[in-house]
Amino acid sequence: MRTLIALAAITVISGCAAALQDDRPPEYAAPNKLVSCSTGLPQQWKDELARNQTEAGSHERVTIVGAGANATLVRTKRNQTTELVLRDDKKRQQVMAVQDQAQIFGVEFDGRWVTFTTTPHPENHTMTTYAWDSRNDGAPVRIGGSGAVLHNGKAAWSSDKSVHVHDLARKKDRVVGQGSSPAFFGDAVIWLQDGKFASEAPLPEPLQKARPNGSVASDGRTLVWTEGDNTLHGWRTDWPQPRKLAEIKTVPMTEGIVFPRVSGDFVSWRSESGYVTDVRSGATMHTTEGAYRLEVHGGTLTRAGGQIAASAPLSSLLPLPAC
Repeated sequence: MRTLIALAAITVISGCAAALQDDRPPEYAAPNKLVSCSTGLPQQWKDELARNQTEAGSHERVTIVGAGANATLVRTKRNQTTELVLRDDKKRQQVMAVQDQAQIFGVEFDGRWVTFTTTPHPENHTMTTYAWDSRNDGAPVRIGGSGAVLHNGKAAWSSDKSVHVHDLARKKDRVVGQGSSPAFFGDAVIWLQDGKFASEAPLPEPLQKARPNGSVASDGRTLVWTEGDNTLHGWRTDWPQPRKLAEIKTVPMTEGIVFPRVSGDFVSWRSESGYVTDVRSGATMHTTEGAYRLEVHGGTLTRAGGQIAASAPLSSLLPLPAC
């Protein structure tokens, strides 16, 4: 078990948690660790994913790592080459290709801009973060040395405890505060500082009482974070107070709740294997089927595992049933 967790290459660099390219076996799955409301993988979700899927060859691995309204970002590892490509109905654009043991991870897409991070080797934690403009189709531009989050043409990251916000079109970078794990919430940037949320503007009262401890994500409307290693919380401005969205067992604690992603009413996250929480019902989906490693990206549910890469609009999925 510990070997498989190590293969996920989870590192913490300059206060920013970053998941390197996940090299767990494609069929890997772990037992359900939920103590909150739990449900299985709905057949309707499987059917929707089957409508738009790609089967990889025997010597390649294909993963959908980003999605927008009309395009997907696909990472393909074939022999000694790893390639990041943007695909839509009309064309295929190569974003970047790296060789040998170099990795591409931390991909974000806002419909125009793509940000992503590379390392030269899984054991070399030197990170380089790039931005790429899909409208211009030029070469990616280096913007920093730490994984970034992206929203409406702006990227944010933390480096040496400084929180940066970079306007990609204007090519202007500014430091907005001290801390780690920034996220865009509406038009504001929120980050972690001394176990609490911080922001340039006054924090909403419900967030002043929160005690986040490392993993933070937002789609602009919904902010989610972990407290301790075992609980996932969320808040929207029309909720009077934050809600506990999911909870896992603390014994044995091999891996806590990590790498949350949020889009619309769904939050995907990991704890050894993948989970998807529906914030409407409070239910969380988990499956031990290794061919279904699910994440949310920009209004889309993506599937990886086995030789299949697939996606489905979140709007096409039925809600998870409440317990």
